[in-house]
Amino acid sequence: MDELELKVFVLGSLFTNSYLIFDKKTKQGFVVDAPLGAAEVKRFTHKEHIDILFMLITHGHFDHISGLDDFDCPFYIHTQDKIFLTSDQVNGSLFFDLSVTTAREPLLYENHTPLHFQTHAIDVIHTPGHTPGSVCLKINNWLFSGDTLFFNSVGRTDAPLGSSQALMHSIKEKIMTLPAHVIVYPGHGTQTTIERERKLNPFLASEA
Repeated sequence: MDELELKVFVLGSLFTNSYLIFDKKTKQGFVVDAPLGAAEVKRFTHKEHIDILFMLITHGHFDHISGLDDFDCPFYIHTQDKIFLTSDQVNGSLFFDLSVTTAREPLLYENHTPLHFQTHAIDVIHTPGHTPGSVCLKINNWLFSGDTLFFNSVGRTDAPLGSSQALMHSIKEKIMTLPAHVIVYPGHGTQTTIERERKLNPFLASEA
């Protein structure tokens, strides 16, 4: 993927990762997740003359959607997380004395598959558990795991509509079955690999 570049922005009070993936030659790109402060991403793309074609949201919690209105490009979310866009209680912002909602109408992954960025296929992997509509997004050797899988950890399920049983099923059956060399870029914290989490993630050790 020499022609693709990845830049990480750590944004908002919950230190949420927003990922910019772009082609260095064509100066086109897309963004994964839009935390509060995503205007920083927009400033960078303006400075570097990068055209953002679309945004991909891994799930609907407020710290991943607060910056949506900073962009005017289309964005995708899973249909089961669409309610998170309009309910500050469901998306969790109300618990932080915020009210994050958007009136923007999303595109839905399941109605627009398969997705591509230029010649690169983007696999949308539905991984419910953290939220009903959580997805992981795989492009070539990169997996953007949202809040499903982290370095040494897994997503929490004590927020509204979370399910620990669904989360572990998603991780075991849909993520751990990916090739060992796949690089995982989570919604918070540092990157990891499928191989490392298979071997060392304490939440998965009992599942091996």
